[in-house]
Order: sequence, then structure tokens, then C-alpha cells
Amino acid sequence: MMVTLAGFAPVDHVAPRRRRIHRMSEADARGTFRYVWRLIRPDRKDIGLVVLFSIAAGVLALAVPIGAQMLFNYVAFGALMQPLVVLGVTLFIVLAFAATMRAINSYVIELIQRRLFIRLTRDLGERLPRVRADLFNRSDGPELVNRFFDILTVQKVTGTLLLDGVGALLQAVIGLTIVAFYHPFLLVFSAVLLFLAFVIVFGLARSAIRTAIAESTSKYATEATLELIAARPHAFKQADGYGFAAHLADQRASDYLTKRRAHFRIAFRQIVGALALQAVAATALISIGGFLVIRERLTLGQLVAAELIVALALASLTKLVIKLTDVYDMFAAAYKVSTLTDLPLEREGGEEHVGGPGGATLSFRAVTYAYESGHVPLRGLSFDIEAGGCAAVVGDLGSGKSTVVDLVFASRSPAEGRVELDGVDVRELSLRSLRRHVAIVRDVEIIEGSIEDNVRMGRDGVTLADCREALADVGLLDIARSLPDGLATHLGPGGAPLSGGQAERLMFARAIAGRPRLLVVEDVLDRMDERSRRELIDVLVGRLEQCSLLIVSRQQWASTIASRVVRLGHADDATEVRP
Repeated sequence: MMVTLAGFAPVDHVAPRRRRIHRMSEADARGTFRYVWRLIRPDRKDIGLVVLFSIAAGVLALAVPIGAQMLFNYVAFGALMQPLVVLGVTLFIVLAFAATMRAINSYVIELIQRRLFIRLTRDLGERLPRVRADLFNRSDGPELVNRFFDILTVQKVTGTLLLDGVGALLQAVIGLTIVAFYHPFLLVFSAVLLFLAFVIVFGLARSAIRTAIAESTSKYATEATLELIAARPHAFKQADGYGFAAHLADQRASDYLTKRRAHFRIAFRQIVGALALQAVAATALISIGGFLVIRERLTLGQLVAAELIVALALASLTKLVIKLTDVYDMFAAAYKVSTLTDLPLEREGGEEHVGGPGGATLSFRAVTYAYESGHVPLRGLSFDIEAGGCAAVVGDLGSGKSTVVDLVFASRSPAEGRVELDGVDVRELSLRSLRRHVAIVRDVEIIEGSIEDNVRMGRDGVTLADCREALADVGLLDIARSLPDGLATHLGPGGAPLSGGQAERLMFARAIAGRPRLLVVEDVLDRMDERSRRELIDVLVGRLEQCSLLIVSRQQWASTIASRVVRLGHADDATEVRP
């Protein structure tokens, strides 16, 4: 039943995306074993060791019912103290050895869990900066990265399965095999019990992984909605905004409950089946065993041992079935993690670009670019920037200015035409080499770290002296030195303790510290007051001998300082203006 708030209609704009993801989940549900294996494959040797120890520990745990059988036989035929002592010592040694193996397993599993986390963290740290820019046309990057936390589910459930699941399963199989040797009736009993257990675990699990993935998808959709509400506080503080926020959350919660209910229905029928099998099997064994004891075809000790073994096997089976919900969650988690590890990456390869002294040349040769939606912001665009020159691209919102910047940085590739740096098609250059020559100032992107860290950004070629020089050029060096820790002052995600304007200047310092041969500035100068803009323009123009300049702006002031201006309107009427 859909729970809604009065006065609000369903939010249709989120439904298509949810349906697409659900179809994707159904198509890929059968392949989730591949995702799990891909995560744990590097640890396969250690996993093999854990499985081996689990098998041994499970087998040794059967010493208790077997010891009980021997004890009953001693008591029935007149017990002597010496055999009892030997039995007790032997049982202690066996169980101590089994406990030691379980302790070793716990340690090895802890190492495996650590490696899972570290490998994924390192992989994503290297992968995310190389994700293709067009992916974020249809996905929210920060929200997508939340799937990383599903590795914790994989860690936890993998450890539980290796530590308890494998041993319990083999313990049940081996125990029932031992019981089967007591009498042909018990052989049939064990075979039927194993068959019914197989039906419960696998036969009743149809669609379990698919529904787990659907539930997980709905969970992340709920999280994305709450993240949106938190990220847009002013929008939801307007009149009736509180109610609309609650309505959005309510819709997501309702969808999650629907998916959760469908998934739990499968898990619940397995739990009921396991509990029913436990009750029926225990009753049947008592009846069959009692009959065989009365007919003297089974000893009392064998009956007690069989009862203990079957009770242990059924308890293990029931425990495993209850844990199956965690197993399904693990498969869903591995699938979600794979959405990060399978993100499409930028191209690799290409030649190194050496370049020459001074600024770089940039040329657009009849460039056309089209988005997947069919929108064509640029059609046949051509212009040139000479070495040490300054050009401006001016246009309104949606005119294709940001696309021009992405093409220069090779974040996107033209559908037709080519972009050249120093006369070389940028598609022929390695991205690492290209981006050593080209720097972009677009948005304020502060990382949590010191001022020096934010300027250097891990570049080996940028020294502390380069950082000081760049900060001095943009008017931040004295400000940074006035802070308690100087250039070591820690900056928060928003740039505090720097002001918004100072954070923007820091982005310019980051760009020029690497001594690029082409600097592209998009919209940042538009947001500044006239005085700050003029100060930074003077700095940038003063560096033209070493660095060509491309200013991308919505405002006409850019055309007053550029030697070449490209005005973007519609794709068909982009024109180059030569003052």
C-alpha cells in the first residue's frame, strides 16, 4: 500500500530512472557470483586455507557425539576408569586442536577483510579521477560513490561464511554420512534430509538475488533523496517546502518497503521450511531410532550419537538458512560495488607531448559535438589561439562554453573535426602529457588538507617555492602566512578559514603553480567583483609570454581584454570575431 501525504501527487520525474535500474538488476542478477569472485579472487589461496581449516574443525567437532556414543557403550557394559580418562584426554586434545584452527581462521579472515577494503579503496582512488566525463551527464558522482560502503557488507558476510558456513555445511554432510552407516533406514533418512535441505536452500531461493538487488537499488534511491534534501536546504525552507521534502522521503520509503517485502517473502519461506524440517526430522529420527533400538538393530549409544549429530546438523542448517538473507545482501553489495569498479574510464595511451618554450597554440578545426540526448551545442566551430595569445569564448547559458573547455582538456571528444594543441590532435596525445601543458580554473574544488596540499595537488614538479610564488601572484601569500599554521593551515571542504573569494584565488594559484602553457578560465572571473577580477586579469595577462590564455565567460567584459573573441549562440551561428 502506497503511503502518501495529502496534497502531493507522485513525483513522476524520478520513476523512469528507478525502472531502468530495476530492469538492469533483473538482467544481471545471475551474474552476481562473478562480481563476488572478482572481489575475493586475489585472496583465493588464503581462502583455500580457511576452507581447509574449516573442514578440519568441522570434522573434529564431531568428536563430541562420537565420544558420547563411546561413553554410553562404556556405561552400558560396565565402565572402567582408565578408558574414561583416555576418552576425556583424547576429546580435549581433539577439541583444543579444532579451537586452535578456528582461532587461526579468525585471524586469516581478518587479514582478508582488511585487504578487501584496502584494494577497493586504492582501486577507486586511481579509477575515479579517470572516469569519463560523459558519465556524469546522467549520474551524480558523489552519490554514486556511496556504493563504496557496500564493501563492508561483503567483508562481514564473507568472513561469516568462511568461518561458520563452510564448516557447518561440511559438518552436517559428514555427520549425516556417519549416521547413514548405522543402518540402511538411516541411510535413506540422511539422503532424504540432505535432499530436502538442498530444496530449501536452492529451490526456494528463486529470485532472491534479484529482489536483493532491487531492494538495494531502492535503498540508494532513498539515500539519494535524503542527500538531495540536505544539499538544498534553502529550497526546502520555502513555503510548503517541509511538506514536499517529507513527501519525497515518503515516496522513497514506500518504494523501499515494497522491494523489501518482496525480498523478505523469499527469505521467510526458506526460514519456515528449515524450521519445519528441523521439527519433522528430529521427530522422525527418534521414531526410527527407537524402533531400531527395540528391534536390537541399533545400540543405545548409536541412537544418542545419531540424535546429537542430526540435531547439530539441523541447527547448523537452520542457522545457515537464517543467514541466507545476509548472503543475498552480499551478492547485492558486490553488484553495487561493481557499478564503481566497472565505471567507464578515459582512454589510455597516446604520445608524449614535449612542446616548446612559451605559450601553446590552440586550434579548433570545424568541431562539432553532440550529446547523447541529441543536443548539438557546437557545430563546425573553428578558431585559433596563437602562442602567448589571449582569446575569449563568450556565450549565454547552454551555448556550449563548458563543452569547449571539456574538448580542450580532452574530457570529451568531438563528433567531427579536431582540436589541436601546438598543431597536434589532442586525441593523439596521452592525457597525462596533455594535462601537464593545459590547466583549467572552473569551480572551487577544495580538498581537505593544507593550503600547500591544495596548491601542489601531489605534483612532484611543484615545489614549495612554486607554491609561494603562485600564492604571491594571486595575492594569497600574506593572507596564508597570517594564519596560525601558515601554508600548513588545514582547509575544510568549503575552504574555511579562507573566504569564498580567497578560495577562488587559491584555484588560480593551483593552476599557475604547475606552469602550464595554456590556461583555461571558465566563469570564475564572472563571479568576482570588478577589483578582484582586474587584479587577477593583470596577473594572467602578465604571464602570457609563458602561458596562452583562454577565457570562457557569460559576460562581455571578456571581449575587452582578448585579442580574439568567439561568440557562441546557437550551434549554427557561432562566429569568430577579430577586434
